[in-house]
Order: sequence, then C-alpha cells, then structure tokens
Amino acid sequence: MIKSAAINFRPNDEGSLPLIEELADLLSKNNITIMFRDYEIIKNRSIAKYIVPDNDFVYNSDLVIVVGGDGTFLRTARLFIDTGKPIFGINKGRLGFLTEFSPEEYKKYLVNILKGTPVTTERLVFEAVHYRNNTELYRSCFINDAVLSKGGFSRAIIVELDLDGNFLNSYSGDGLIISTATGSTAYSLSAGGPIISPSAGNIFLLNPVCPHSLSTRPMVLPANSVLKAKVISDFKNLSLTIDGQEATQIEGNDQIIFRLTDKKVNLIPHPEKNFYVILKEKLNWG
Repeated sequence: MIKSAAINFRPNDEGSLPLIEELADLLSKNNITIMFRDYEIIKNRSIAKYIVPDNDFVYNSDLVIVVGGDGTFLRTARLFIDTGKPIFGINKGRLGFLTEFSPEEYKKYLVNILKGTPVTTERLVFEAVHYRNNTELYRSCFINDAVLSKGGFSRAIIVELDLDGNFLNSYSGDGLIISTATGSTAYSLSAGGPIISPSAGNIFLLNPVCPHSLSTRPMVLPANSVLKAKVISDFKNLSLTIDGQEATQIEGNDQIIFRLTDKKVNLIPHPEKNFYVILKEKLNWG
C-alpha cells in the first residue's frame, strides 16, 4: 500500500504547475503524504506546505511521481538511484519514452496504483569511471548513456577500446556513445544506432559517432562486459557526458571504464501500452 509520494518536476517548469496542483489534490484525497523539494516556484502556492528536506524527499517516500519529459525523468531517477523506489512518469515533454502516462489519462491508472503494490519493470544502470595516471577522478552512474566527445575540436579523436581485457579496436571519429537498452531511443538513435527493447535482456550498446571508417559499426554487447576506453589523441578539452545531465573533462591518455552496476531503476509501465506501441506513437510509425 502506498502511503507517501514524492513529486518531482523541472524547477522552472511554470507550465506544469496546474497539473502538479491537480496531482497533489488527488493524492491528498487518497490520504497520501505528499512531498516536494524546496523549489522557488512553488513557495507562494498552496502546495508549499508539502515542501520537505531533501533527505526526507528521497528516502521517506513509497512512490516517486515525475511530471515532465525524459530529461526530468532521468534527473529524478538519478536522484533516487540508491533507493529502488517505483517511478511513475507523467509526460509533459516532447517524446516521453520514459514518462509513459499522458496528463489526460494518468488519474485512473494512478488511483489503482495507490491502492496496491505497483507493478514495475527494471531498467539496468551502468557506471563510467574516469582515470588519469591510474588515479580515479570521477565516477557516475548512467541510465541512458555515457558520451565521450571531442568538445570544440574539429579534428577527429582516436579512442582505443578493450573489451574484458582484450583489445577490440581503435576508433577514429567524433566520439563514442555507450548506451543502455533504455537509452537506445535517445542520442544513439540519432547517431544511427539500433532501437533495442528494454526487455531484450542484459545488454548495452557501443555506438561510434561519425567514425572515419566504413567498417566501423555499432555493437550490442553483453551487459556483464567491461569496456575500457583510452583516449589516444593528445587533446585537453574532451568531455564525458552522463545522461545529458552532467559532464567531466577528459584529456589525452585518460581511461574510462564502463560497466554494469547492481543498481536498478524501477519504472511503472503503462498497463495497456507495451514498448512497441509507445515506440510507434512517439516516432509516428504507420
């Protein structure tokens, strides 16, 4: 039984406030304890009474509700990544592969969820670990993708890849996308990568960006593989971007390890639309 819910949205999303207030009213009528983060745009509204400290927001909720697009969902999922809390997404963005419920329909599904134990689907979480001179500088989890890119340089970068301790290939191009199945419909898709159903199992995707070789193609790899990328090019302002949310600077001869973690994101799926139905709707197939 759900007794408390944390509601998250983009901190400057004025346009979603009427829906958020409607949502808070629905939860209140169902005797659900409501929690918001301390966002400036709600401080002068009636829902300000539900603002709680961040620690309570993350760890004291039974259910997480996201109002926004996939970027907001990813930001929220990363916030709750250590808790395993079920996440219900209401789409106010453009595509919404992760926020599966529309503003027009969410009520009837959410009311049923509040009365029982939510059915969830697990999404894999990977991590990227950045080393320089054998010293760890940065570590972060990703749900969609990690992108190694050349930054402002017009020249190609060269990245040497080892897979499970064995040399795989040297890639010359604009960069690399390391994508989960969840992220296959994001940047990787725009870069010519395949669409992978999240139900396909324990895999991830290696997708070179604008490679300088016709023989270089995306690869689907087992999730338990450990991929090591070493930047051969002697550049100073390359970047590693995680889920489009955060970035760290990479230099020549740095190494990045990509591998699976034991963390999971528990997404509440639409009970009447599977991945392929949502895919057809979002990409306007047929």
